[in-house]
Amino acid sequence: MMKLKKRTVLVLGSALLTSSLLSACSDNNGSNGSSGNDSKSSNDSAAQSTANNQTTNDAAAEPKVNEFGWTVPDNTITIDYYSADKDNPDKVATKLKAIHDYVLEKFNVDVKKTQYDVDGKEKLNLMLASSDYPGVISSIDSDTLDKWRTQEKLIDLAPLVDKYGPNIKKELGEKYNSYLDKDGKLWGLPRGWGYLPIPDFSAHIRWDWYQEMGSPKIETPDDYYNVLKQMVAAHPKSAQGGKTYAISWNDQVNINYVLGIWGLKDGYKEDADHNLTHWLNTSEGLEAVKYYNRFYREGLMDPDSFLNKYDDWKLKFSNEQIIGHIGPWWQSWNAGHEVWKTTMKGWTDNQRYVQIGLKAPEAEAAYLSPKDTTGWNYTVITDKEKHPEDVIKFLDFEMTPIGTRLFGWGIPNLPESVWNYESGGKWSFNDAQKQKLFAGTFEYDKVDELTGGNQIWLDHPQGLMSDDNKSTAWYDQNFNAEDKWKSLMNDNLKDTIYDNTARRIVFTADNPLTIVNQQIDDLIKTGFAKAVMSKTEQGAADIFNDMRDKAMKLGLKDIEAFRTQEYKNNLAKLQ
Repeated sequence: MMKLKKRTVLVLGSALLTSSLLSACSDNNGSNGSSGNDSKSSNDSAAQSTANNQTTNDAAAEPKVNEFGWTVPDNTITIDYYSADKDNPDKVATKLKAIHDYVLEKFNVDVKKTQYDVDGKEKLNLMLASSDYPGVISSIDSDTLDKWRTQEKLIDLAPLVDKYGPNIKKELGEKYNSYLDKDGKLWGLPRGWGYLPIPDFSAHIRWDWYQEMGSPKIETPDDYYNVLKQMVAAHPKSAQGGKTYAISWNDQVNINYVLGIWGLKDGYKEDADHNLTHWLNTSEGLEAVKYYNRFYREGLMDPDSFLNKYDDWKLKFSNEQIIGHIGPWWQSWNAGHEVWKTTMKGWTDNQRYVQIGLKAPEAEAAYLSPKDTTGWNYTVITDKEKHPEDVIKFLDFEMTPIGTRLFGWGIPNLPESVWNYESGGKWSFNDAQKQKLFAGTFEYDKVDELTGGNQIWLDHPQGLMSDDNKSTAWYDQNFNAEDKWKSLMNDNLKDTIYDNTARRIVFTADNPLTIVNQQIDDLIKTGFAKAVMSKTEQGAADIFNDMRDKAMKLGLKDIEAFRTQEYKNNLAKLQ
């Protein structure tokens, strides 16, 4: 989630997002009650694009244009893709079904998505080795994309975008050229691109138990530790009889982000001249390892913190075993009070998790939420795709504001829908669902299953939409100024967001440091867990030092030098 802007733009972006969101108040046939003012989405360009792009076998036949401006093809378009995001395949299939059927009926496009509960990068490597992969792949990172490109498994999208993708160029604007290589070729379209000035990552705390002890000041990591320790002492067991823990993670913990409290930016310390030092070569990195190890040594950390699958981890949250967490802001909500509100008898609004900011005393700031406006990763078309032009036409529609609303917010005009839509571009938010969101009774999983919001995410942005400069694909982030809990979170974390666009470094397949970088990443993945779960503080320090020494032998200094130079090059381009 991400934008190449300077500090002044961070402030401007935040002001735009937190201002009151004006919504449409249409009252169409079969639509829900709505809130806000009339709003007109810019789907005229989508209609023009698809009208020009779609072809029919019968030239005399009048093309059918649906209410979203998409010209429905006579023959069904099939988009069969693999998403490298790790997730439970059964859950994915359940949440995809409704939007799949809707798009098939309304657009005559059959979108088939495959996901696995395994590391996406490893799965892509296996696919590449076996030559068993689909025509479209999403959530592929820059390094892996380059590996596939060098083996000639991807097709250049630039000619297709030139012919079939006017909205892709329009929405990306000046950024479009930044995705082209030196030869003007386009190997992937970005996912989740654009700037959204909201926090992604934070410390969490169980709010009612925190208030119960008088809400003592929490500003530093030590403050957080001491408060959580007291909370565990006051609540050693959950209502279900399970042992409680001060903090817990799951197997997708992002090590670089949990170090941000000590002033490290995405795992690196930056000096005044923009030189980068890896956290293994910093005192801050060692301090962070010792801090988390303290939780483990004193029995305050879930011993399965590096092993928990998300669904198992969620069960621990919903069973009231986890009091604090350092990770993505939404996780404690999804796993905690959003479950309690439907299962806990007499649940009150204060029985929830709240996001708080932490900063080590010596750090200038806590850098918890890096924003890269380039996007999270890419969607590519492989050499297995027989009809790439049809895929581009669909991706061109998805990138329009109305396409982003449809695939971001899901199916409109159902009782469970979060928005209403009329032909011609008139839309509004469903006020009933909006009020549930504010009341804490919005049923995310149920709504996802019935409407499919963000279940198909191939190339639409997460940043503010171009037609009103305030709507975002994340439905619940459209009302931050009106939701007291989101407002509290944003206020607590406003100083933890930073622009990380220039730090986007690609390790190409022909770069000898690419293998070194992967070896160091693998070393850290296991070494960090071992250090944190050491039985003694000295043991944690010894494992840290050993990990650092091994990384240095592998070539960590060369990685630092390469990243520093590429970072400085990127900064120069952005001036």
